[in-house]
Amino acid sequence: MNQSSQPNAEARRLSVLVVDDDELVLKTLHSLLKSKGYDAIAVSNEKDALEAASKKQIDIAMLDLMLGEGNGIELMGRLREIVPSVMTIIVTGYGTIEKAVEAMHQGAWDFLTKPVTSGMLFEKLDRIEEICMLRREQDFRRKVIDRDFAYSGMIGPSPVMTPIYEAVLRAAQSSLPVLIEGETGSGKEYLAEAIHLNSTRSKKPYVIMDCTATPNSLIEATLFGSTKGAFTGAVERKGLLEAADGGSIFLDEVGEIEIDIQPKLLRCLETGRFRPVGSTKETGSDFRIICATNRDLMAETKAGSFRTDLFYRISAQRIVIPPLRERAADIPVLARFFLTRIANEYNRTDADFTPEALRVIAQYAWPGNIRQLRFVVESAFFQTVEGKIGAEHLSIENEPVSMTDSIQSAVDVDQDFKSFRDDAILQAETAYIKQLLESTNGDVRLAAQKAGLTREAMYRVMSRCNLSASEFRDS
Repeated sequence: MNQSSQPNAEARRLSVLVVDDDELVLKTLHSLLKSKGYDAIAVSNEKDALEAASKKQIDIAMLDLMLGEGNGIELMGRLREIVPSVMTIIVTGYGTIEKAVEAMHQGAWDFLTKPVTSGMLFEKLDRIEEICMLRREQDFRRKVIDRDFAYSGMIGPSPVMTPIYEAVLRAAQSSLPVLIEGETGSGKEYLAEAIHLNSTRSKKPYVIMDCTATPNSLIEATLFGSTKGAFTGAVERKGLLEAADGGSIFLDEVGEIEIDIQPKLLRCLETGRFRPVGSTKETGSDFRIICATNRDLMAETKAGSFRTDLFYRISAQRIVIPPLRERAADIPVLARFFLTRIANEYNRTDADFTPEALRVIAQYAWPGNIRQLRFVVESAFFQTVEGKIGAEHLSIENEPVSMTDSIQSAVDVDQDFKSFRDDAILQAETAYIKQLLESTNGDVRLAAQKAGLTREAMYRVMSRCNLSASEFRDS
């Protein structure tokens, strides 16, 4: 399996083009940027700047306002013709701030005044980096929805999913193996598909092997292929690894592979070559492997049931997807998405949830995670010929999770305190606003009055909690 042609899986640092005709300023800025790990390109004129932008992706352009015969504002427009997404910082000297403000009116993101200090520079770059990451995440979510696999659970506003989206983006930019860990039904198989569809291999085969559904006696032949007569009933068949040539193979529940087959898989991952069962000849395949498990493979390496070297080989990149109960804000979003998706399939424009049904859905623990939620929504849809889905149509035990239980279940001691506090506050706010809107039957004015908030402030909190007043109004 060829891995050398792809970049490392680490997140790509922003690329910054610096254009200034003052050699000392140019060298100083270039050195500062390099010291912080930015991919810095320094040029002294417009021609070289345009050439650089045409050859590689430029995230940020730092342009001197006065460039000999030209100027930074004009260059900004030309760069945008090549790289529409480029974010521009205009660098200006004393007495030309008005021109810099004019540049911002024409689309520059910000400006710096000379002499540029490292503090000023990196403060602005840190803010731009946040915006760029947000753009990438939004672009990725849009791709996910457009590719019709949003039902994987890769939608929703829950903060705990942001690093998951980012990890998927990083993994898609590499051909290194990926191990996705999480509970049964949490959406591991769809994360794997998302990685493939957003990679350079997306036009090539995507092959899936469910290791739990394949008998142990056939796993080797299924992976590597077989020759006729290699074992009782064997026919000449190409294996899944060969079928994945040029693309990706997804091994779901990889921990089910028997220990005696694991060395053969390890060698194949290291060399890209393998021998079909019953054959004396080796064959090769250029594939990218993505694995998933609901087991603690690290513990199994210590117990001797999973090879340590294979574990480290398949876990070059690890993504741990949280269970649905830790994504409380995503539950109603996903439920509505599943309902809309199946309603569109059957041309049912009237399909909706009652407020009570949504409350039950939002409060349930969902031990079967996304898979269970999808099944419950689809089952409820078929129980209602027309009109709204009520709580009585939901095939779940009505055992809501308390707010305290929900927060406690989401505790992650590896999470920094600020992030945990923010998540906990959001969960508490959501629970409070839900009860408030329930008690007022969705009357935002009355709910705001009870909470001691203005109506505008109430709407802001509702937006942050992803709540709509219509969910709480009796029809």
